[in-house]
Amino acid sequence: MWKYIGGAVVTGGIIYGVMRYFGGGICNCSTRLDGLVIIITGANSGIGKALSLELARRGATLVLACRDTRKGLDVKCEILAAYPGSQVHLKYLDLASFASIFQFSEVIKCEFDEIYALVNNAGIFYHPQELTEDGFEITFQTNYLGPFVLTHYLLNSLKSSDHARIVNLSSEAHRMVNVYDLKAVTTCQNEFRSHIVAYSVSKLALILFTRALSKKLSKSNIIVNAVNPGNVDTNIYRHFPWLSNPWLYALQWPIRRLVVKNPGQGAQTALHTLLTSNRSTGQYYTNCKLSLPSPLASNEEIANEYYATTLEILAGIFSTESDC
Repeated sequence: MWKYIGGAVVTGGIIYGVMRYFGGGICNCSTRLDGLVIIITGANSGIGKALSLELARRGATLVLACRDTRKGLDVKCEILAAYPGSQVHLKYLDLASFASIFQFSEVIKCEFDEIYALVNNAGIFYHPQELTEDGFEITFQTNYLGPFVLTHYLLNSLKSSDHARIVNLSSEAHRMVNVYDLKAVTTCQNEFRSHIVAYSVSKLALILFTRALSKKLSKSNIIVNAVNPGNVDTNIYRHFPWLSNPWLYALQWPIRRLVVKNPGQGAQTALHTLLTSNRSTGQYYTNCKLSLPSPLASNEEIANEYYATTLEILAGIFSTESDC
């Protein structure tokens, strides 16, 4: 009998160790955020929802920026039930529409004198290729161009805060593409490309944006960092055949339960960058620690060139002359 008990204990210990290893880093910061305004895009599910709950626990005033406002309302109610008295504002935002981004930004400027943080969390993966109403490929605009424009529209509100932070959620997938992929996806919106390449380029672009913007804001009160949340089990995979199929997902579930993060674990690194006293900027964080992105993502010259290229393809949509 004892050998079975011992075997169960050993097996349980191994399983726990594996889950703990793949669960990643944990934010141990105890900083309070009472009254500080934080905007989280894509807050209606997954990492955005988990992060919102964590921030509400620390007293932050939350702006849930959601395309699906019905689910966003459910999250708002859940936050208020868990933390009565929390200040939670639900706003509609569709990053695949520059008009929506502009309207959202104007509402924020009217309602809040200053913003402590903007978390560019919302994103899509393996989405069917299509053009948005603005003429850009939907993955590229939702994951990169949308956050780029939104960030610039809100810079003055961020500068009004004593200390402010911008957090861009990227991915290790940025290592899967090269300069050719970056240029091809950026300059030709109609060309067919792999869904994986489209996603990876958008995440590489976010890191390059983080690096370039941090330099432009180096003399301001704003810290800009990119975050890799890791492999997290969220509905971002709703278009991915291997996981959107319920039968295939069920077959993978036991393994995914061990090696894939839940949303709460996936939110830890973003939470860390919002709370840490480390004022490093233009950095890439993984598992609540500073990490090195790919050599391409670390290249300052390419980052500056890509920032300029982004402004060129957005010419006529908005200007950054008075922002940076």
